[in-house]
Amino acid sequence: MRGLQAPAAAPRFAVALLAIAAVVGCGAAPRPARPQTAVGSAAVSAAGHRPTAGNAAGTTSGGAARLDAIAFTSPAAGYGIFIRRAGGRCRALAGRTADGGTRFGALAPVTSWPCGGSPPASFLAADGHGDAFLYDPGYYVSHDGGRRWAAARQPGTVLAVAAAGLSVWMLRADCPRHSGTCPLRLLESANGGRTWARSPAQPPGATVRDVGGQPAQEGAAGQTWLLRTGRSSAYVLSSPARGVAPMWFTADGGASWAERQVRCGPIGAISATLAAAPDGSLLAVCAGQPSTGYQVKSAGRSADAGRSWAVRTPCPPARLICRRGMPLYSGYLAQIATVAAGTGFLVGARSPLLVTRDGGRHWLTVRPLIGDGSGGTSQVIFVSPRDGFVLGEGARTGELPTIWRTTDGGARWSSVGPRAS
Repeated sequence: MRGLQAPAAAPRFAVALLAIAAVVGCGAAPRPARPQTAVGSAAVSAAGHRPTAGNAAGTTSGGAARLDAIAFTSPAAGYGIFIRRAGGRCRALAGRTADGGTRFGALAPVTSWPCGGSPPASFLAADGHGDAFLYDPGYYVSHDGGRRWAAARQPGTVLAVAAAGLSVWMLRADCPRHSGTCPLRLLESANGGRTWARSPAQPPGATVRDVGGQPAQEGAAGQTWLLRTGRSSAYVLSSPARGVAPMWFTADGGASWAERQVRCGPIGAISATLAAAPDGSLLAVCAGQPSTGYQVKSAGRSADAGRSWAVRTPCPPARLICRRGMPLYSGYLAQIATVAAGTGFLVGARSPLLVTRDGGRHWLTVRPLIGDGSGGTSQVIFVSPRDGFVLGEGARTGELPTIWRTTDGGARWSSVGPRAS
């Protein structure tokens, strides 16, 4: 389980085929492996990772609780999901913070599952009015500030929950049996998720691939499904195919949709994550098949709401071998967030926090180091252009998930906690 997002272990693929792809497909030499939703603001990206079955991410033995996901609705207020493992069962517990993640209050039970299986929900969102949501594939909700949680039945798989004030939107994948594809359905709530209604219109032709009756997200970590840019404006994405990720945009609360696309370039993309800057420009990062700590990626920027893209790839198509040490290529894709036109931050498993200040042309590792190649980063959240949070782990933090905070738009970061009561 993780808030949107970096996998605790690389998704399972044929190792021999990936080794070939790493060399022929713009790859880098592999290295040994070990093991992300900007929520609460108008721009919300449901992206991040989902651990593979049999590996319950964010758990510790002996009854200790380990922070697994965060959601902030202001520079001070937010929620955390902690995972406690005992007797072969994993329990998700929710706590609330009022001091920017330094301390979390009493932990309330949300759900539990056998630790050898997949968690029943993976991502966390909140609306700033006492409503909080844990989702994908299942759906759990609290309407009293996280003190009590209940399972709420929804057909299909809840892929994304995004709030703008009391307006909450949900994107759901409804998977007919043996269909091969799942239609994407958008629902809207005007009362903090207490009741839901279908959007006035649905993104035409929006589907996601279906394997075994559920959306194929293993290996598609870092996929944005829903990005809200205001109370009535949003983007819906599907997973990439043939170099583009289908995308739909609404500016009238879902009454009508314009078809757009995210351009990924020639990397064989399997996932795409998207963020919007305050000026409306878009930053996207696409990712191909992961391979032993590396994942080829491309970055693109659009200044016209996705009508056209300037795409940058870390390795020109004419070159067979990518230059080693390229920050964008190392680690797996989880999530991006933007704070200004051309300026964005990227997180992922086995990757430290990265920053670009030129629309994705160049990426640098943020200093001090937040996360590293052994653990990584799983969430990046900005609740304003200046106030942001990152959840990451690595050698600097003893491999414990730690919240890092900035109050100046990402120029400086400091670790703040957490401590659970």
